[in-house]
Amino acid sequence: MTTYSNSRLKTFQTCPLKFKFTYIDEIKVERESIEAFLGQRFHEVMEKIYTDINTITYSIDELMEYYEHLWDKFHNDNVVITRKNKSIDDYRNAGKQFIRDYYTRYYPFNQGTVVGIEKQINMDFNNDGKYVITGFIDRIDKKENGLYEIHDYKTSSSLPSQQYLDKDRQLSLYHMGIRNIFDDIKDTRLIWHYAAFDKEIVSSRTEEQLENIKSSVITLIDEIESTTVFIPKESGLCNWCDYQQYCDLRNRK
Repeated sequence: MTTYSNSRLKTFQTCPLKFKFTYIDEIKVERESIEAFLGQRFHEVMEKIYTDINTITYSIDELMEYYEHLWDKFHNDNVVITRKNKSIDDYRNAGKQFIRDYYTRYYPFNQGTVVGIEKQINMDFNNDGKYVITGFIDRIDKKENGLYEIHDYKTSSSLPSQQYLDKDRQLSLYHMGIRNIFDDIKDTRLIWHYAAFDKEIVSSRTEEQLENIKSSVITLIDEIESTTVFIPKESGLCNWCDYQQYCDLRNRK
């Protein structure tokens, strides 16, 4: 059976046709949005900070040098800018500001004991291979008294509400997933770092909420597995879609 991730589930909900292009037809695309490129570079800097935290605490200058190195190494002509009022330097400088803000807020990065970086979680909801979920957690910290924190870095230009994140599926799945890794968990805290706003948003889940998420995911997977006609769904995200050239709905405009 198929292994699902939150990204795969979200793609189907956003646009079933994009899901088909991505995961069934497996159409390869060369282009990468500048937003995704920037997000990846920021995540790599965060990974460096916390992977090496037990041996070295980097200076802001060292992190900036590392960021610039990554940017120059990976940037290429396939990285595309959709917003016409933005330049490549705008995004590059934005990433530098994200790092400065994060550094100022969290230095010396000792708020908890890091027990996972880009940690993979795997779950088989029914233990029969039908509803298998996987994902990678940006960072897991262990605090006192059996408290674990799941940290997720976001570089998007929009800031969701507390109410929205209190219902977020991705970190809910991560919450369930770390139970398969750590056996001393007494409580779990979910933390999003919205770098563009220098803001930390915290949430938690009850057992009832987790069960509801699990049930909704099972229902969604059943829907995906039974779908035979993948209908395009138009939204504001279409301008960033990698498959515009294949989409009849888009090409009719």
